[in-house]
Amino acid sequence: MNSAVRGKSVLILTHGGPSVGGGHISRCFALAEAFEELGVPVFWLINPEGAVLLREKGVMADSIAELEGSFSSPIKIILQAVEQFTPSLCLIDSYTHASDLLAALRRKCLLAIIDDERSRPVEEECDFVLNYNLGAEKIGYIPGRAELLLGPCYALLRREFWDITPEKGESILILPGASDPLNTGETFLLWWKKEWAAAQLVLGPLVKKERVDFLTSAAEEKDNFNVLFNPPNLPALMAGARAVICTSSVSSYEALALGKPLAVFQVAENQVSIGREIALQNLGKNLGFWGTWDQPELQDTLFFSSCKPQKIRVNAGGAVEAAAAVLKRLG
Repeated sequence: MNSAVRGKSVLILTHGGPSVGGGHISRCFALAEAFEELGVPVFWLINPEGAVLLREKGVMADSIAELEGSFSSPIKIILQAVEQFTPSLCLIDSYTHASDLLAALRRKCLLAIIDDERSRPVEEECDFVLNYNLGAEKIGYIPGRAELLLGPCYALLRREFWDITPEKGESILILPGASDPLNTGETFLLWWKKEWAAAQLVLGPLVKKERVDFLTSAAEEKDNFNVLFNPPNLPALMAGARAVICTSSVSSYEALALGKPLAVFQVAENQVSIGREIALQNLGKNLGFWGTWDQPELQDTLFFSSCKPQKIRVNAGGAVEAAAAVLKRLG
């Protein structure tokens, strides 16, 4: 362990599950991997559903404290849970945290916030703001209030993406998210024509078993459409894909880091600005919010799958860059 960070630790406060999705956990997990790569232990304070996802990712049980109710719990209860870890840094990733909680945490240690859209002036409430989204520099953070880690040079991608080599494949990879809350998988399967390129639909870990079983069975009727449930080799599948269709979430940055031709759509409001920036910067096709486009629009976009890979503008090792920037302050 680097002597500059010996004795330091990080506590991540976040949540995930069927009602929240898996995006917060995915990007926090990538940052946790980076901190641990740099010799700093990471602990988690998370809701029970999120704790299940962490254990499935291999996080040791003694690194996890469960908090029923998550950010809706009384501040006193949250602080009591935090105190058992005595962290050097608390990292929050949630859209429901309150200002009084942030103030209380900041009195105990340094505070970092993963943010998306600056819906409030979070830079006045913490020591670090991390927003790795395209266009993050344009949304009004005030310099000098907190250290700003902005843009895709800090993209929070999992360890598997740090050194992976992309290849030219034949299948189009479809990623509707960890829980696919709008049931887009069924519609993609219905729309997909037999004369189109082969497709692989990846269902995330929060998709219910009955839906997985139904889609897997229904896909057997189409020779060019395959359904995969929570595959452990997703990074390799993406690296070998011909192109990617996904929500404008962490998955879109993974595809961009690999230089893949990309089309995105949105199933939540916090994804809208990302899709818009992807289109503005000519990095891919933005289909728009789910329900505002149909099969003809999807068919019109399929030309992108034969386009040349995009110039890579997302740092696959951005999680390490972000962790290293924070550790300079901790040291």
